[in-house]
Amino acid sequence: MPKRKSSRPLSTIEQTVLGLAYLKGPCTIYVIMKDLSTSASTYHKSRAGTAYSVAHRLVQQGLLTEDEEGQVQISESGLETLRAWIGPPISLSDVSYSVDLVRLRVFFFDALPDELRIPFIEHAIKGLEQFSTRLESLLEEQEAEGAYFGVLAAASILVETRSRIRWLNMVREWIEHPQAGDWATRILARIRAEEW
Repeated sequence: MPKRKSSRPLSTIEQTVLGLAYLKGPCTIYVIMKDLSTSASTYHKSRAGTAYSVAHRLVQQGLLTEDEEGQVQISESGLETLRAWIGPPISLSDVSYSVDLVRLRVFFFDALPDELRIPFIEHAIKGLEQFSTRLESLLEEQEAEGAYFGVLAAASILVETRSRIRWLNMVREWIEHPQAGDWATRILARIRAEEW
């Protein structure tokens, strides 16, 4: 059966499945799905159910190969595609992509009654601290698997999580002690001096 080339760029989940096939392969699609479903990343967890359809699409495009036992592995063209995606260059949209649903809610804090703002912050910090502990374990798990770059990638999530806690503590301070004028100047000075 001839392989169908796609005219559109691969999505992030397609590239992720290619990357997991590279790291884990040859393996079953179930192994890839399991890796996604147990990820600390909610992005990956929420897409684990698509692993089968995505992997089959990548097989049809010739980016993965599948044997009679259902084991998939990355093909040469799949590896070229993965390497091109990893970069460089990295697009500005990829560099700036960040989903933080806590931050999104803070944008709309004006709609939240005053007495609920600090409890929101405390609840969010507690959740982030629990997540931080889970991430520390993830780094150790990555090391146990011999995943050098996995440790480095997971460290980014841990640094980001701890920064979010610091940011929420600053938000709490500004709610408890409202600031007069020059908000951006004051915030930028603290961030640049790493005093936040």
